[in-house]
Amino acid sequence: MNTVTYKLQNGVAIITLNRPERYNAVDDGITEGLNHCLIKAKEDSNVRAIVITGAGRGFCSGADMSYLSGTDSPEQKKEYLINTYLPLINNLVTLNKPIIGAINGSAAGVGASLALACDFRVMGPKSSIYFAFINIALGPDGGGSWLLSRLVGYSKALEIAISGKKIMGLECNDLGLTNRLVEDENVLNEAISWAESLSKKPTVAVGITKEDIFYSNTHSLNETITFEANKQMIAFKSEDHKEGVTAFIEKRPPKFKGK
Repeated sequence: MNTVTYKLQNGVAIITLNRPERYNAVDDGITEGLNHCLIKAKEDSNVRAIVITGAGRGFCSGADMSYLSGTDSPEQKKEYLINTYLPLINNLVTLNKPIIGAINGSAAGVGASLALACDFRVMGPKSSIYFAFINIALGPDGGGSWLLSRLVGYSKALEIAISGKKIMGLECNDLGLTNRLVEDENVLNEAISWAESLSKKPTVAVGITKEDIFYSNTHSLNETITFEANKQMIAFKSEDHKEGVTAFIEKRPPKFKGK
């Protein structure tokens, strides 16, 4: 499990991809470790926000090329991509707590998909999102095409994906691919500080809001209104909702417990 490390700090789970000698290239250890840590963070009521980062000089260099250069048939490689990346990306986008990607250095290939599957990203000028697939004559995988097109639109997503060029931090900021641009040495600290502030919010309501907005991407307005109403039933029953209403009436800041 040392290929992915886990630390709980002030209500924030800090998850680190830990293969720095391989620029955190994705292998079975990374996917299994990351899935394990995400499930652990989801089930721990003490965790109210999550930060994902990479050890060493880069966030994630993409798939470990030894997994693509082996003797498996194209059909076997297809099954591997589906069986490996689909549950991993689903664990990220459906986790009912906010996830911040601290993108140190490059997020390339499926590493870019992992970065874009986070709810928010903090980057520096030397950080980059790198759809490198085209440079080895592949299309995107790990949901990269879905994630990228919803952030920047069809035409710009296609341009980025087939250009095979790194999109550096400043351009990512201009395109809306990152939420905050800070000095490179401050990327992780900024992400942790932001996560700690999010950990003080009503965690149940934050999770519901994440579900609402994700659902709205692929459903109609009428369907979304119904979905929101059903999820609101859960919020109505939460301790934090009661505290929020009481604090509003008493004209004081609420003290949310994440319950």
